[in-house]
Amino acid sequence: MTFQAENIRVSYGKTQVLRDVSLTADAGQVTAIVGPNGSGKSTLLGAMTASLPYTGRVSINSTNIKALKPWELASQRAVLPQASRLAFPFTVIEVVRIGHQAGSSGDDPDVPMKALARVGMAHYANRTFQELSGGEAQRVMLARVLAQVWAPVLNGQPRWLLLDEPVSSLDIAHQLQVMEIARDFANAGGGVIAVMHDLNLTALFADRVAVLSGGQNIAEGPTTDVLNDETLSRAYGCTLRVSALPSTKAPFILPHTATA
Repeated sequence: MTFQAENIRVSYGKTQVLRDVSLTADAGQVTAIVGPNGSGKSTLLGAMTASLPYTGRVSINSTNIKALKPWELASQRAVLPQASRLAFPFTVIEVVRIGHQAGSSGDDPDVPMKALARVGMAHYANRTFQELSGGEAQRVMLARVLAQVWAPVLNGQPRWLLLDEPVSSLDIAHQLQVMEIARDFANAGGGVIAVMHDLNLTALFADRVAVLSGGQNIAEGPTTDVLNDETLSRAYGCTLRVSALPSTKAPFILPHTATA
């Protein structure tokens, strides 16, 4: 089963920000979208989540998302945006329950607390969301999307996590925790699509990578094939060198100069 974007175009006014971008993500894998600022990463994810108008086709498990009712889409995929603001003083557990109720995750009332425990935030359950730091709020929002699709496979169909810069506000320990959660979700049969800035975390955890630059997909494939000197230096406009970690053979990226 796959989550596919085919020939996606997105424009803001007369400015075209995505030009015929395609992406295929497989269930059981973590797929990362990387590229410089303004390359269209979050815009592509916005099209795939149906939160932005687009032309082209987006399908989840072989079904065009435009053919799905909102509740059907919510039961198949959960979306973690870059930033989440709440206007009302919900408690942490109430925020996570919203995700649980949206996703048809079954009748287990303990799922919200299990999701909070998974991100290390169970002891904050009765705190007001507005009291949290940026990193704490990001982890609570991850718990919300986990509660929405708690079972990575439902009725024989894989479910999907769509994560927009999921580690941007986190320290290194919590970055690793979040990526391990994504890896575990994929290992259990679900699929993960994540917009990433940290290329080394991407190298450690992603099975496949799509590299965007200038609103176009300039490379897509297995992580070890895509993360190379030439592709990354061309995409980012600076000199990057790719080596391999001795322990895992995963690519390791080092910047050299600010020019390509």
